[in-house]
Amino acid sequence: MNLSAVRHLSFYPFVQPLARDSARFTLEAAAGDLLACELVWWKRPLPNEQHRACLSKGLSNGAVEQWQAEVCFPEEIHYIKYAFCLTDNEGKQAWFNSYGMSDGFNPSGSFELLQVNATDVLSVPDWAKGCIFYQIFPERFHKTGPACDGLDPWDAAFLGGNLRGILEKLPWLSELGVECLYLNPIFEGDFNHKYATTDYLRIDPAFGTEADLIELVEKAHSLGIRVILDGVFNHCGIHFPPFVDLLENGEASRFRDWFYPKKYPVEIDAKCYECVGDYPYMPRLNGESPEVREYVEKVLLYWLERAHIDGWRFDVADELDRHAVMRWREAVKRAFPDALLLCETWGDASRLLGPDGFDSAMNYLFRDAMVDFFAHSAMDAKTLKARLDGMLMRYPREINHAQYNLIGSHDTARFLTEAKDEKWRLKLAMAFQMLFPGAPAVYYGDEIGMTGENDPGCRGGMAWEHQDAALLQWQKDMIALRKRHPALRLGSFHVLAAKGGLFAFERKLGDDRVAAFFNASDAIEQLDFAETGETVHIPPRSVKIIEV
Repeated sequence: MNLSAVRHLSFYPFVQPLARDSARFTLEAAAGDLLACELVWWKRPLPNEQHRACLSKGLSNGAVEQWQAEVCFPEEIHYIKYAFCLTDNEGKQAWFNSYGMSDGFNPSGSFELLQVNATDVLSVPDWAKGCIFYQIFPERFHKTGPACDGLDPWDAAFLGGNLRGILEKLPWLSELGVECLYLNPIFEGDFNHKYATTDYLRIDPAFGTEADLIELVEKAHSLGIRVILDGVFNHCGIHFPPFVDLLENGEASRFRDWFYPKKYPVEIDAKCYECVGDYPYMPRLNGESPEVREYVEKVLLYWLERAHIDGWRFDVADELDRHAVMRWREAVKRAFPDALLLCETWGDASRLLGPDGFDSAMNYLFRDAMVDFFAHSAMDAKTLKARLDGMLMRYPREINHAQYNLIGSHDTARFLTEAKDEKWRLKLAMAFQMLFPGAPAVYYGDEIGMTGENDPGCRGGMAWEHQDAALLQWQKDMIALRKRHPALRLGSFHVLAAKGGLFAFERKLGDDRVAAFFNASDAIEQLDFAETGETVHIPPRSVKIIEV
């Protein structure tokens, strides 16, 4: 037994409260090292009456595997002590507690779970689990009037996309099967991307009015489509009134603590203040400031109350003040417990998610894996499995079901460009995205075959007049497939095969089962499928889906 690989900590996420009287316990061990694992628990002070629960082997990234059990206690959890009894492949047993490993049971050094409070329970909005998102860059999507042809360069005059343009296209989005719109910033701001906000309480006049947003949300809701907005609270634009005051009054500015000035007088220069990406036109807001925290809270609640939006996506979330995020979550969830708080990060989001953080994250780890396997053929299926399992192991399943699984965004090259215009690669990635655990997210235009290198290329005008009808139908079919099967929204995930260019997995929820066989190679692949007793033949560059 590889003792150094055994790991457990007596707090989240290794101990995840599911309710005040139940919790999920996770232990990590070297892959293939354990034959069995038992949780042994008792009520403090002494182990007079021991209780046991078997842990089941779960995900593995190739080096480490997870063992998990959900335990329901006879009363609210308090003063629980526990340890693990491990059995290796040779039948040898060892005990593991906070002191480490021992040959026999010893209550000294046992793990302890003192109390579970209601706020310790992870609460992710049910509607967001498995939800199908659609991201819109408002200025580039659609305008009331002649449609964009997508030919204007990024640095051209505004293409004129607006809220009423999105409203006009809601029936089209509904037919596509979209369940939630994510809109890039719509508040008054500099530049057409609007990430340099100047007024968080006003819709940018180029996009419309507050009334337009309210009507858009109402109509979307009537079609079963939710709406979340982009909140740029890590930084603002240089024309944001508090920053203008800092420029004008320097050290005497009453808004000095709203920012991070480095020297006076303050000029439009990254040497004078902290800014996002060292870009002087986007000065950082100081999340430590009580006034900033109060202001952002006001903005969050205003649009939830006024426009009835369904949540927020937080830009540059990994740079936000952690304590500010905790305050904002508490305020939002107290008034709108069903509101989604989605964060942007490009790597491991573990430290940002949980009972005192965000509900889910933009899952760029998923996007990177899709690009490497399907678009670039840069890794084999075995490596893909290790990366995807490793990704899923980072978060509780409630969060995994709500992870915003994208294959492209306004900050990346379009997938079809990554794939060198080979549409079979995009089709397989689309299918994988709709079949994999999480909340699949379509970036506007991908479904009709738009291309473009990273910014500015990926932010072209929606090519309404140049749609790939076959690709669009493929996307619709994959979305419809997902909607037919509860297993694809909330079911378990089990890899059936991962070798060469073949990656196959199964999703299950009760009697509902779906199996998918992806062949990204140039040769025919085959696999025996135990559920049906047949040998599945998968042609090159294709996917075969079996609805059991």
